[in-house]
Amino acid sequence: MASILVQAKAAARIAMYLILAFFAINLWQDPAGSAQATVDFIGGVGGFFSSLIDKLVTFAKGLTS
Repeated sequence: MASILVQAKAAARIAMYLILAFFAINLWQDPAGSAQATVDFIGGVGGFFSSLIDKLVTFAKGLTS
């Protein structure tokens, strides 16, 4: 069982390095496109959390009414 866990950690580490290399190459080839994609991603994450907070506040208000 321990060897499977060690292998899974090694595979995850390799995947992480490949993803980082992919992003570095994309940034090198198209800095403006990468910047726009990053801004869009951050905006999407922010929109999700904004919506989540609004819905949680509405839920909490519904509990207190």
